Amino acid sequence: MESTLPQVAATALFNIGFAWVIGVLAARLWLMKQKTAWQQLVFRRLSPAMLAGLLACATGLFLSLWTESAVMADLAWLAAWPAYAQMMTTTHYGHAGVAAMVLLVIAMLAHRVLQRAGAGTAYLGTMAALFMLVAAARVTIGHAYEHGPLSVAAVAEWVHLLCMALWAGIVFVAGWLVLPFMLRRESAPGVERAAYLSSMSNWAAAAVAGIVATGAYNAYRVLGSPRDLLDERYGYVLLIKLLLVLVAIALGGFNRFFGLPACYAMQPSPVAARGLGTVMRILRLESLVLVLILLAAAMLANSAPPGH
Repeated sequence: MESTLPQVAATALFNIGFAWVIGVLAARLWLMKQKTAWQQLVFRRLSPAMLAGLLACATGLFLSLWTESAVMADLAWLAAWPAYAQMMTTTHYGHAGVAAMVLLVIAMLAHRVLQRAGAGTAYLGTMAALFMLVAAARVTIGHAYEHGPLSVAAVAEWVHLLCMALWAGIVFVAGWLVLPFMLRRESAPGVERAAYLSSMSNWAAAAVAGIVATGAYNAYRVLGSPRDLLDERYGYVLLIKLLLVLVAIALGGFNRFFGLPACYAMQPSPVAARGLGTVMRILRLESLVLVLILLAAAMLANSAPPGH
């Protein structure tokens, strides 16, 4: 079955929302000890940012499941409630969707309760565990689960999903939330700024390494031969995704080796500010490329691999 635009849009919304919450969680970890004005300001903004991401995840998942039931039953979208209810209660796909929705609701409640309690470590551990379970539930809906719940294919897909969300989330949150406050609230380079940027760069590099390793395995698993990249619609989308990943890696590499060193150095503040501004602009460009990658991933998730 080929993907439809509503299916792709709903899955992409989930992918982007999931990446955002992972990025917010990583930023919260790096900013646990708030010593400067920009750190405290960003930390206060992380709570509504997390809630917005969770709502986007839940909305995307609900729309994805609803649209899938409408397509499977060949019904109009607004008339799909009976098919939706049946799918959610009688099919493996529906059960996995219910599990993911329940986990997201629990995550919203945990966010509200632990945020008020100010429990830093407990908050991070609880939310991380819930997000890993959401990713596991999402994998059970995909093609890799056909090989078994604990198969190499399913585990690789789970790791790939988490690494992709981590990379994209780091870039999204840094480029659009954290770095703008750095530029506005602190003009001189400092230890806290360097620590955040170093963590951002190192975690992103580790996530990219995981993506490359698991992505190579997934491509080997689903493609019968390299010709499938050119002879199959699934292969076309996968090839475009791979090219976009290379572009995003190049942008990240530029920041890592050319943009960030200027921000680490104890230079006059205008020089450091210009360097940080360059890093922010590259991150925003990289984030747009990553959105396209997540859209391509949504297309692949809703399309049958070669031979299926």
